[in-house]
Amino acid sequence: MKKSLLALAAMGAFAGAAQAQSSVSVYGIIDGGYNGRTDETTTANVKTTTSRQGMSGSGQASSRLGFRGVEDIGGGKTVTFNLEYGVNAGSGALTVATTAGVVNAQQETGVRTTTVGLTDKQFGAINIGRQLTGIHTIVAGTVFGGNNLLGDSAYSNMVGGTSYATQTRLHANATRMSNGLAYSTPTIAGFSARVDWSADNNTQADTTATTNRVGNLGLTAAYVNGPFTLRAGTHQVKGNNIAVTAVTADGFNAAIALNNAQQKTVINVASARYSAQGFTLETIVGNNKVTNESTGVQASKVSSAQLNASYAFGTITPFVKYGFGKTETGITGAANADTNSAQAGVTYGMSKRTNLYAAYGQQTIKVKTSTTAALVGNKVEGQQVAVGLMHTF
Repeated sequence: MKKSLLALAAMGAFAGAAQAQSSVSVYGIIDGGYNGRTDETTTANVKTTTSRQGMSGSGQASSRLGFRGVEDIGGGKTVTFNLEYGVNAGSGALTVATTAGVVNAQQETGVRTTTVGLTDKQFGAINIGRQLTGIHTIVAGTVFGGNNLLGDSAYSNMVGGTSYATQTRLHANATRMSNGLAYSTPTIAGFSARVDWSADNNTQADTTATTNRVGNLGLTAAYVNGPFTLRAGTHQVKGNNIAVTAVTADGFNAAIALNNAQQKTVINVASARYSAQGFTLETIVGNNKVTNESTGVQASKVSSAQLNASYAFGTITPFVKYGFGKTETGITGAANADTNSAQAGVTYGMSKRTNLYAAYGQQTIKVKTSTTAALVGNKVEGQQVAVGLMHTF
């Protein structure tokens, strides 16, 4: 009897140890609150204003629901998985973007992450599937990083939706990659690196805008030494795109038809950050250039430089951002413009997982040169205010 009890106890201990080696967790972010935005377009000295407001939330961060797990398989190796979905904080619905075109569809936010990976303490980590790119980490920054408000010239979308000279998000077309593989090295003497890759795995001719031809190739590196962090990266995306509209009268909806041809996006970004005793100062610089590989014609080029700062007074952290840049197009009659942006706000940490925030952002794009003289001086200005409560679970 005693031997049986001992055997059962040993089996129970073994089972408990085995279960402790594997775990699955549910996590997410709910960011709810007020969000108000006003855009003003000036065309030939005539102003048109649009505005929207409501309790849509997601000002500081995109709301999401995720599942992740890890299994320790011994020898310093673990197997991981991650499934993450976007959530509309105002309605509770899963977010589903319907952007046309294969390159743009790669960035849709309904399914944010679907990866399975293997991590080795000595050799690094490999993750396979849909995931954020390494270049995204650099562009997002750490001062109120990854927010969804106007005023962050490196990370946020530009004022005016699609009605401006070109996309100003530095990592446009490379926020995420689908069907990809990412390898991250271990950190050695403060240095680490990551390689992103996905194949253009469809040999079918580009006869329609929906032909699945997207390839990614990226390299990012980081060096951390005490309070200093340096990051740099380059990322290339190749794929077909939708046939886009011609230049409109206001000069902002400038684009080039890339259907039935390869679109090539090249992104180069670098950042430097100093963070100590509650104070953070960081700068982010980079550019994003899109060309038609068949003709060599530049569709667009965006450049941006931004300075961010924050200081934590206990649980209260005010922050400011200022950025400027340029947008260029390669289309006859299109406009080249200057941009500037700013953000200011404050966060209040109610706990380790919950904080209040209030922020203001503004962004402007103004046509400086154009082959069509009447377009010079046209501009789009945007202002946005957000007050919310964000909980991480």
